[in-house]
Amino acid sequence: MPVVSIKSFGGIAPAVPPRYLKDTQAQVALNCPVFTGSIQPLPDVTPSILTLPKSGTPETIYRFGQDTVSDTQYWFHWTSDVDVCRSQIAGDTSEWTFFTGDGEPKATYAALATSGSDYPSAARRLGLPAPPSAAIATENGTADDTAVPETRVYTYTWVSKEAGFEIESAPAPASLDVTVTPNQSVTVNGFAPIPAGAYNITHLRIYRSVSGVFLFVDEIAVSASSYEDSVAADALGEELPSLYWSQSPDDLQGLTNMPNGMMAGFVGRDVYFCEPYRPYAWPETYIQTVDYPVVGLGRMDTTLAVLTTGVPYLMQGAHPDSVAVVKSDLEQACVSKRSIVSFGSSVVYAAPDGLMMLSPGGSQIITEDLFNYKQWQAYFKPESIHAYAHDNQYIAFYDTGTTQGGFILDMSTRQFILHDIYATAGFRDTQRDKLFLAFDDRSLRTWYEGDPKQYIWRSKKFTMPQIMGFSCAQLEAEAYPMTLSIIADGAVVHTQTVTSRNPFRLPSKVGRDWEVQIEGSSEVFAVHMATSMSELAGG
Repeated sequence: MPVVSIKSFGGIAPAVPPRYLKDTQAQVALNCPVFTGSIQPLPDVTPSILTLPKSGTPETIYRFGQDTVSDTQYWFHWTSDVDVCRSQIAGDTSEWTFFTGDGEPKATYAALATSGSDYPSAARRLGLPAPPSAAIATENGTADDTAVPETRVYTYTWVSKEAGFEIESAPAPASLDVTVTPNQSVTVNGFAPIPAGAYNITHLRIYRSVSGVFLFVDEIAVSASSYEDSVAADALGEELPSLYWSQSPDDLQGLTNMPNGMMAGFVGRDVYFCEPYRPYAWPETYIQTVDYPVVGLGRMDTTLAVLTTGVPYLMQGAHPDSVAVVKSDLEQACVSKRSIVSFGSSVVYAAPDGLMMLSPGGSQIITEDLFNYKQWQAYFKPESIHAYAHDNQYIAFYDTGTTQGGFILDMSTRQFILHDIYATAGFRDTQRDKLFLAFDDRSLRTWYEGDPKQYIWRSKKFTMPQIMGFSCAQLEAEAYPMTLSIIADGAVVHTQTVTSRNPFRLPSKVGRDWEVQIEGSSEVFAVHMATSMSELAGG
C-alpha cells in the first residue's frame, strides 16, 4: 500500500499545480527556511536597538563609522531612496562618504556627519562648480626689447581642502592673452566671487599656458584678491588635471562604487562615471547613453549592470575612457530600483515576469519555474519590492496595498519561501555580517537574530491511484509540541498535537488527494503517513 514519506522539504512553486509538485515542494511555506532540507523556524527580528530620530517612514538606512564595532553608531537615515558610497580615497581617515537621492549629490565625513544628533548632520555639495568668469592678467614693468617675448593666457580653479581631502574644480574661462618678456611679472586678479551654497572653497590654483598647455603656477588663499606671477618657465608645475572635469549633475542618482576607484551614477538615459579616485569630477566625455531611461545600477565583479525601463545593459572597463557597452540577451525591464541586489558575480532585480538575474553566464528569470506572470504580479506587486543580500539569499519585502510581507530566495538552492515580516528599509553591515532593518515605527532591528517564529508548511497534493485511508502517522522533530494537520480531498480530516516522535493513530477517513500541514517553531526532519504501523516502521 502507498506510504507518504517526506524526508526533505522545499519551498513553494505556485506556477505548478499542487498534484504536480515534487514530493519535497510545498503549497505553503511561511516563516520556514527549508534551504538545508529540514524545516526550520525563521528567527524573528530582534527587539528594537534604537529609534531613528527623523519623523516619517525610513526608506534608506546606512551605518556610518564602519570601522567602529557598534550596532547603534552612527545611523544615517532618510525617508526617501538614497544611494550611499564610502570613499575609495587613499589614506582617508575621515571616512568620506558620498550620496545621491537627497537633493543634489552630497559628500560628508566623520566630524561633519556626526556634528549633531540627526545623521548625517551636515554635508557638502559633491564637487565644486567651475569659476564662471576669467581672471584679468596685466603685465608689470618694462619689456626687454632684446628678449624674446612670450604670450601667456591664465586660468584658475577653486580648491577645497578639508579633513585630509582636496577637491579641485574645472578651470575658469581663459583670460585674455598678455605678452611679456622674462624680466616682467604678471598680476592676475579679477577672480570670480565664491559661490553660495554648501561648499568649503579654501584656495585658488593659478595656471598659465605654455605651448598650448596650462601648467601650475601657484596656490593662494581664496581670500587673496590678486597674485603676482614671476615664476620662471622651468619652475612651473604639473599640467592642469581638471581641464575636462565637470561637477556632478544636480540630479545625479544611483551612486554606485566600482573597482579601480570609479563611481557611477545616472540621469535619465545617461550613465556617468567619475574620474578614478576623484569622486568630485565627472567628465562629460565619460558619459554612456542607453536606449531607455535608467531605473538603477548594480555591480557584478568589474561590470556595471544598468537596469532600465526596457533592456538591461552591461558596461565594463578598467577605466571610464574605455567602457564597453553590451545589451543583455534577455529584455526584462526593472520595475523597482530598490529591488536591485548585487551578489558579487550577479545582479538580481524585480522584473515584470519575476526575479531577473544578470551574470557573466547569461540572463534568466530565476523564478520562472515558480511563478507565472499573473501570480508574480498578484503576490508581490513587484514595483513595491525592496531587497537586500545576506548569506547568499535575496531577502525581500513587499506591499501590495492590502498585504505586507516578504520572501526569501536562496541563491544556492533556488528555494523560495514567504515570511510575514515587513520592514521599510535595510542595510547589510559586512563588518558585522548582519542585516539591519528599519520599520515604519522608526525602530531599528536585526534580521534573523530574534526568537523562532511560528511557521506553516503544507505539502504537495499526493494523489493516490484510488480512494483509500491512512491509519497512522509520525512526525520527527527536534522538539515538541508540534501541530500536524491531515487534509483529504481539500478538507482537514484530523489535527494532532504531536508531543514526541512516536507514531500515532489517525481516524478512519478516506480520500484520494492527501496533504499534510505542519505548524510550530521547532526544526522538522521528516513526516510519514501509512496504512499500518508495520508500513510506517518500514519507511
